[in-house]
Amino acid sequence: MSEGYVFDLNRAEFNDDFSSSTGSGELWQVYARQQLVSNLTSILNDAEQYGRGRAVNPRETWLSHNAILVTSPRGSGKTVFLRNCEAMWRSENSDKKDALLFLDVIDPTMLMAQDSFANVIVAQIYQAVNNKLERSNCCDEQSRNDRDDFHRRLKKLADAMGKTCEFNGAIGIDKILKYSSGIQLESYFHLFVESAIKILGCKAIVVSIDDVDMAMERAFEVVDDVRRFLGCPYLIPIVSGEIKLYEHMTQKHFDDKAYDNRCRDAKLTDKGKELSEHLTMAYLTKVFPSPMRINLFSVERLLNKMQLKYGQDSKRSISYLDYQESVLNQFYFLCRNRDARRNWTMPESARELTQLVRSLPPTSLEQSEKDADISNQILLYNNFKNWAMQKKNGEALVFAESALSLLHDSEAVFDIRKILAFNLVQQTDANLYPWAKYHVLEEQESRLKELAKQGGEKINNASLLQAALGATVSGERRSLKAMPPLEFLLEKLYVTEDVAREKSDVISVSSEPLIKAATGKGWELSGQCYVEDVLLDVFTESGFYSQLRNSYKFVFFSRSFELLTYSILTEKDASALLSDVYQILLRKPFYSLPALTDTKIALQGEADMDEDVYESNSQRHLSALILCEEIQHWRAEHSALFEKFAGARMLPLLSYCFNSAFTAINVIKANYSVNRFNDEHLTDMVLRFKYNVLNALIRCGIAGEAVYANVLVGAKSQTVRTEQNIINYERAYQRNLKLLDEELSTAKASQKSKVAQVELIKALHDAVAVHPIFALCLFDKEGSVQPKLKLGYKGRLRSSKLFDYASLAENLLAKDTNKILSTPLSDSIEQFGRYFDNEISRVSVLGTLSWLLTNIIDGRVKSEDKIYESLESALSGRNLTVISKEQLLSVLINVKQHLGKLGPDFLFSKDFEQLDEKLQNLVKAILRLDLGDDKDH
Repeated sequence: MSEGYVFDLNRAEFNDDFSSSTGSGELWQVYARQQLVSNLTSILNDAEQYGRGRAVNPRETWLSHNAILVTSPRGSGKTVFLRNCEAMWRSENSDKKDALLFLDVIDPTMLMAQDSFANVIVAQIYQAVNNKLERSNCCDEQSRNDRDDFHRRLKKLADAMGKTCEFNGAIGIDKILKYSSGIQLESYFHLFVESAIKILGCKAIVVSIDDVDMAMERAFEVVDDVRRFLGCPYLIPIVSGEIKLYEHMTQKHFDDKAYDNRCRDAKLTDKGKELSEHLTMAYLTKVFPSPMRINLFSVERLLNKMQLKYGQDSKRSISYLDYQESVLNQFYFLCRNRDARRNWTMPESARELTQLVRSLPPTSLEQSEKDADISNQILLYNNFKNWAMQKKNGEALVFAESALSLLHDSEAVFDIRKILAFNLVQQTDANLYPWAKYHVLEEQESRLKELAKQGGEKINNASLLQAALGATVSGERRSLKAMPPLEFLLEKLYVTEDVAREKSDVISVSSEPLIKAATGKGWELSGQCYVEDVLLDVFTESGFYSQLRNSYKFVFFSRSFELLTYSILTEKDASALLSDVYQILLRKPFYSLPALTDTKIALQGEADMDEDVYESNSQRHLSALILCEEIQHWRAEHSALFEKFAGARMLPLLSYCFNSAFTAINVIKANYSVNRFNDEHLTDMVLRFKYNVLNALIRCGIAGEAVYANVLVGAKSQTVRTEQNIINYERAYQRNLKLLDEELSTAKASQKSKVAQVELIKALHDAVAVHPIFALCLFDKEGSVQPKLKLGYKGRLRSSKLFDYASLAENLLAKDTNKILSTPLSDSIEQFGRYFDNEISRVSVLGTLSWLLTNIIDGRVKSEDKIYESLESALSGRNLTVISKEQLLSVLINVKQHLGKLGPDFLFSKDFEQLDEKLQNLVKAILRLDLGDDKDH
């Protein structure tokens, strides 16, 4: 028995004689071969015994149920197995190899509509005998008698197999003789086969029937002819097909006979259905006995031991698992994490395996690592696209199409919307992709609902979303791959014009080639450019106006992501670089809701302005010039990194980072919309975005189990601005960095082939961390970032001042919540009140704690972690009826401040330990919450 399986790519595709070289491993169904040979041996013994019995009593006929069923799903190699049956038999039974005669495989799909399947079997046996007689030189009397006897029996059988309609012209004795002939059909058939095997010199005849699953209308006919004619012990039927198909077609046959759907008697119909199902199982059990059913191994069982032979004279080989890794390394470059590879579809059948390996052979993948020729790359991605289309794998198709666009249009002006991986609307083209499965509008609407008031009272996100992604003439929009939440308009997530005028550090340009190229384009380069100007041009969109002529510079991140993607994927000369970057700054952020609309948007209740007074080409020219110079310096500084990969291969990694980072940004915006951040600046938001991009990049490269959590989604603004605070607070990002370092250490010790990939991921992470769009917010020598460009109205009140805590707490306490609590817990709360000297503080704290324990914390919840999770869930707005999210946030901030005044030692005091355990854990949980509160206020 072969220890493994072999797929020789040099073997011609039509050549499926795999068992001629026993032990080569090219016949994958080695266990099925053993069962086949065993079954054939047993049936042959029965045929020989039947022949001896017929010699004594030729009038007695018997039927055997010896049909062999080769069953497995489509594409798993049934046809190949059938075509190799004779070779398998002859290689395993050298002493009896001629005892069985194998007829050519019958394909029911090749029969004419009027052909009887039984007639085809008889014709095949006749043809085999006729060929033997033509080759025979014997002309003795015995040979002539055998031949004449064969033809007489053939004629009787042919008359007996006549159709009923052929009897209609006969009357009287002729009609009786016709019917009599039909009754003796079984006997005539046995005599015919006996005379055939006598001439053929064998003991039994094997009849192979293939591709019944491709001729469903003839499935039952095949099964019934197997039952009626091929039950002769001299014949051994080998039928291929999925057993579920035979069950379905047989059930359908008996359904038509057992009941009528037009019958009004429901009980009679139910009995008919039950009878039909019973007959189906009994019928197939009789025709295909379970010991005679051969199940071929699924391809999943074979792949772990599969070896692919390739190269000149098939001298080279690679395991399938290594081959698959090379495919993923090509088309999912640096996406090593299971989450990043979750949509890869493995071959589900032997046919699919063959097509995959032949369309993406190992030689092409190896050459792709060394060959930068665009035509070869396009050919390779076209083959991958065909595989994706065949498998209806939307994500793989998106990556293939995106790579083809980037390769083919490398000289054109860059526009990320041309890359399918980032274009939500193009992915919903029902004419091109009718099988796309992701519900776009439903998913985006659910993400919009995460934002308080769906973005704000004056924001019309819902109607804009419906207009942009609503149903089309062809039906509901569905995308090829999962996409992150769009960037919606969010009330107060903008920079006002007054704040935008605040300036700090001037940025200058020193690159003479860039200045010359800009001047050659006629750009206005007058005036000075400040850090704030570039931040606003990269991270905000100002196409929104009010009747008060105030410009709202709404915060968006997709423009910055386009700049990041562009600088990683392409490298162009000064003139092309300037044009591309300027066009990116000029366009609306590509993944924002406004980008999906054709016109500018005015806030509800506010009039649109007629003129764009705040747009400045000169300012954008300066910003573009500065960004281009920084991008050039950045690519030059990391040139060794970019030499190690082609841009098109980076698309899956960038797509993963895009999905992850923008999903996190929607959560961050949701927290901002409920005042979780009290002193947020644009630079704070940029830092949150930066660390989510970096975390996604690192997580994508971890082959093992990564930490799947967003970064800085709830951290207060002060935390974000200090590098050390981020290290202390943001455990998910730090843990993923550590996991990647651990994988690098392991790879250096035992898997040196993986070292280069992990090092490349780390180098890319380090490069992205100092990318020009993030360099605008780099930490200084003290590890801090000076906040710039405050968000919302200037002087916006902190949430800690929005409500009268004492009044609200008194209202909560007035609900007499203590009476609902258990006596020990109620007593413990009263005891806790002694530590507050101020009556207002005592009422505020105790009222809030009592209400939380009654309305927010489940009575069965006791542990600190569970209480913490309940509070976090409540802060998101779930199950709140008495107060709003804003009010809950306010009272929690108030309570946390009062608890903080007790001092850090209080939690370790004996007095605290005497409190009820549930109350202790509630206090600890509140102190753990990051509520965006500022200790200075």
